[in-house]
This record gives sequence, C-alpha cells and structure tokens, in this order.
Amino acid sequence: MKNIENKINKAFHNIDLPEFDNKKLNEKKGIVYMEKKKRNMIPYLVTACTLVFCLLIGFGVYNNNFKVASRIGIDVNPSIELKINKKNKVIDVIANNEDGNKILSDMDLNGSDMNVAINALIGSMVKNGYIDELANSILISVEGNSLEENEKLRQEIVNKLNANLANNNFSIVSQTVSNESELESIANQYNISLGKAKLIQDIIANNNLLTYEELANLSINELNLISSNNENIKVEGSASDKAYIGYDKVKEIALNHAGVTDVTNYQVEMDYDEVIVYEIEFKADNAKYEYEINATTGDIMEYDIDNHKNVNDSNNNSSNNNTGNNTNNNSTISRNRAKEIALSHAGITGNVSNYKIELDDNSYEIEFRYNNKEYDYDISLSGKILKYSIDNDYDDDDYNETHASISRDKAKEIALNHAGVSDVSNFKIELDDNKYEIEFKVGYQEYEYEINATTGKIISYEIDD
Repeated sequence: MKNIENKINKAFHNIDLPEFDNKKLNEKKGIVYMEKKKRNMIPYLVTACTLVFCLLIGFGVYNNNFKVASRIGIDVNPSIELKINKKNKVIDVIANNEDGNKILSDMDLNGSDMNVAINALIGSMVKNGYIDELANSILISVEGNSLEENEKLRQEIVNKLNANLANNNFSIVSQTVSNESELESIANQYNISLGKAKLIQDIIANNNLLTYEELANLSINELNLISSNNENIKVEGSASDKAYIGYDKVKEIALNHAGVTDVTNYQVEMDYDEVIVYEIEFKADNAKYEYEINATTGDIMEYDIDNHKNVNDSNNNSSNNNTGNNTNNNSTISRNRAKEIALSHAGITGNVSNYKIELDDNSYEIEFRYNNKEYDYDISLSGKILKYSIDNDYDDDDYNETHASISRDKAKEIALNHAGVSDVSNFKIELDDNKYEIEFKVGYQEYEYEINATTGKIISYEIDD
C-alpha cells in the first residue's frame, strides 16, 4: 500500500504545468464572463416572446369566443335577448320579462349556434301557447357596433327562419337597432325591450296621433297589424287577424250601415284607437264614406259621410280638413280626427303625453300634456271646437313622472349606492323640475341628494352630521 502511494506522489510531481500570465487570465475571465452573460439573455428573450405570443393568442381567443359582438332580441310577449360572439355562438341569454323566464325555464343555450338557439326559443313559445294561429308575429331585433354587420346578420336570421318555419305561417318582423340614449330612455320608461321601443318609434313616426303610452302594452302581433302599411318596417308573412272579425265581415258591416252595394276606391286597414279598429274608406253615389269599426265586436265607433258632389276633388277634401271644423251634411268625426283638430289648433306636431279622449254629450272631451302644459279641448261631433283651455303652469309629480327616464326606485338605488348604505330611515323622495330630491337618515347622519331624472346623474349631495 505504501509503495502505491509513493508512486502516485512521484507521478504528480513529474507533471509539467504551463505558465500562466495572471493579467491575461483576468482579461480572459472578463471576456468569458461577458460572453456567458450575453448567452444567458436568450432564454429571457424567448420567454418574453412566448408570453407576448400567449397574450396575443389569449386576446384573440377572448375576442372571438367571449366578447359580445351582437345582441339578438326576440319579442312575442316573452322578451328574450341573446348575446353572441363573432362566431355567432351564444355566450349569454337574458329574459327581459316574466314570460321570458317561463320560456327559458331549464334551457341551457350557452355555447350553442345562434340560429339553433333562436329556433329552440321559438319552439318553446309555440309549445307554451305564446305563438298560435291567433297571434303569429315574432319581432327579431339585431343590435351591434357595425350597421353593415347588423344588416347582414338580420338577413341571415330571417332567411334561416323562413327556411325552418316555412310551413308554420309565421309573420317575422325584423329590424336593426342602435342603442341610442333616447331609445334606451323610452325602453326604460315603459319597461319594454329596446327592440319593441324601436318598433313603436317607427309606428309613431308614421302616425303621430299614436303615443308610447297607448302602444307599449300591445302585443307584437297587434303592433304588426297596425303597422301593415308602414314601408319602414320589414315584415315577412302576414300578421294573423283571426282574433278579429275579419276584412270581409267589417266591409259587410260598413256597406250595410251606409245602405250601398256598389262602391269604388275601397280601402281598409287596421289601427289603434283605445282598441284595435278597422278604418274603412270608400266612395258610393257621389259621397265619400269613412268608418271606424271595433275589430273585436264589430261595433261602429265613428263614421263620416261626405255628401259633397265632387268627392273626387282633392281640393274640396283638403279645405275641409284644414278648417278644423267638419261641415259635412251628415257626419260624425272619428276620435283620430278630433285629435288631429286639437293638435293642429294647439300647433303641436310632436308626441304628447297623458292623452285622454271621451265622448260625452255629443262632443269629444280631450286632455293631453305637452312641454309642461296641460291642454283641454271640447270638440263637437261635426269637428267644431266648442271650447279649449291651456294651463301654462301645470307641473305635478304625475306629469314629471311621465317625462322621467329613471324610476323612483332607481333614483333611490343610485343615492344609497353612492352613500354606501342600505338600511336607512325617514326616507323621502320628490320629483320636481326633472330631478329627484331625496332625503334619508342613517344613524346620526342626514343625507340629501339631487339626481337628474333623465340621466340618473347626481347633481348634488350633502351629508349633515
């Protein structure tokens, strides 16, 4: 063992080691160190590029799969909204009313194709009796950021529905919708969907005698019926009128009452005048006849017979209309005509609120409000204004409430959320000059808020300790 150890020591001492220059060695070390540091940056750069790549991919995945690209409104009486992504896949479903909740029930449509989801919802509406032979209208509304894409999507949906529902005799009303503040305020005020608000807006634009108050509670089928002559509304198929007496029966009623059989220029359309009505016009025996007949009962609500010899002379007709008084030999002006006379006299072309009309003692008593004024008219059945009054200082909570875009409950919610409280006492709220004035107490503190009734913006607030 000792001999082996000696041999190893002898061999170690006999090794010739090269001579090293310490200065050069230090420089070499520096170079080696810098080169090593430079090489080690590559993994960091690769990692950074990978992260950026992953972020871009993640953003693309989110943008294509989870970001809302369009909203599809489906209204019958159930009102439902589908949120879809760029691939037209459903990412969320919202029921806008209680009937919508009934339709959704246990349905899980998230992730399904847009057209599949729409067909499933319509099928559920048919099954639950919301769509039948008496009311066959469906409103489809498309909302998104691009007008061109909205129109393209609307047409795709209508084409698919026409193909899938060809044998079911449905009437499809379709439109594109822009989420404008005015339209959203209308929808919130009357507790209806944005799509239904847009449809009513188009109807009123074509007939300013109608109001949002009157139309908000009508079904989509009823709105479809009274907008049949509106060229701005896109409709596929005819709205069902089987719940009403029908065009043949109403013609028979009008002609029997007029005592004529041979008529010309016969026209009939459906309209709304507190109830759904048929409005009929025709000419016979050198006279022009106009009738308004209850579409459900067949009762004649109003009629007008113009016995002027030249019924074809449009100048004669227009001169009668412009006087504000109907001087025909045998006439009973319609409610709509009475409203026209009142609005024309008041110089109002826009929409009025709180409109009421009653037939009492052979005259129409009309009330409405416009621009913080209350108007009262008494108009005879011949169209003569018997009396009228205008209250320029009319201002009460009922009037303000009709012009407020947000409700009292919403105003309360805004104030309490801002204050960061929920359990309050001595709560008071008043609507004055289009703003909510709110007071309440929490412990030993008293809060006062003023909130814009249109926008919901907090105008001012004060906390008294």
